[in-house]
Amino acid sequence: MTDINNLVPSGEKVWMSYYSRDTLLYFLTGPSKMTSSMTANCEAFTLYTVVNDGKKAKKLGSGGNPRALEEKYKIVEAMQALAKAS
Repeated sequence: MTDINNLVPSGEKVWMSYYSRDTLLYFLTGPSKMTSSMTANCEAFTLYTVVNDGKKAKKLGSGGNPRALEEKYKIVEAMQALAKAS
């Protein structure tokens, strides 16, 4: 299993991770210390996908709303498609 801590950029913490059974597929990060001014920052959260058999993280996008990032990159649909395929 992928150790997510090796993939998270410095200064960020994991807010949400998305798995398919035991395989890490995506993770959402935010600043390690969230302040009220950061909540207004449109780049406060970053969504990554895991590539190279869990060895690297590829940035998909950033934004101020984690749910909007999930919708923009169709995370729920991708997870459902994987579940149906297995």
